[in-house]
Amino acid sequence: MITANYNQDYNIFKSIANRSSTKIYPAYGRKLEEMRRNGKIPAKRIIVTTDWNIGKLYPRIIVTPDTLITCLRFNYLSGLHVQIVYFDHDGSILAQLTNEILAIQPASLAVFNLDAVKRGEPAFKLIFSQSVMEAAA
Repeated sequence: MITANYNQDYNIFKSIANRSSTKIYPAYGRKLEEMRRNGKIPAKRIIVTTDWNIGKLYPRIIVTPDTLITCLRFNYLSGLHVQIVYFDHDGSILAQLTNEILAIQPASLAVFNLDAVKRGEPAFKLIFSQSVMEAAA
């Protein structure tokens, strides 16, 4: 699915890609960047997770808790809908991961705590939504 703002999204993607030249890809990140470079975007939100068994039916990237978040490339997430799915034990990297993804200007960013679901607590939190911000302006 191609968005109406494809050219604008791609220009943001290109400018951010140029700033990310010394960083490495998380698992599946290179595949998503190649798709973006070929003018395609995923029809579903991108799942960013720390667990290899989560999000298999979605386009996803895997960020392991032992990875230095600031060394990872996230530029290909620019203009896309992104959801970070994590467990309580991943909390130590959540703030940094959220900040790194926000820096590349996703269309939206949400977090989802799987352990909170097990406890019957609220698990979903919308961090940023471009459309909500535009509606409020």
